[in-house]
Amino acid sequence: MSKYKVGGTQGLYQSGSNDLVLTNKLGLTDPVDMDEAELVLLEKLYEDVLLKHFPRPAIQVSDIEVWHRRWLGNIYDWAGEERSVNMSKSGFQFAAAAQVSRLLQEFEQQYLNKFTPCTAFSESPIN
Repeated sequence: MSKYKVGGTQGLYQSGSNDLVLTNKLGLTDPVDMDEAELVLLEKLYEDVLLKHFPRPAIQVSDIEVWHRRWLGNIYDWAGEERSVNMSKSGFQFAAAAQVSRLLQEFEQQYLNKFTPCTAFSESPIN
């Protein structure tokens, strides 16, 4: 049973993973190893973006795409690109690929433009 239900080139599985891990540059086949790799890289991105270089201007979707590429670009070829395949995980259906571009535009207009820059937040980590 596959971990993800996907189609298209963004949904290819790593050989030897029993359809549990998407094709990746690291050749990882164990979902636990992949989760760990993604988590370590996410922590590095968090530290750089939110602790060392807190965003001053309004955040845009293009910033999120850059962060996504920085986070997962060493693992997946498609990192930072809009999803072009329908995908679900553990019975949860993600937004339809055909709607992603429109949804990102709405997110930028309704939320990012309204609530960023994040001036109400302290740059100091919470202890």
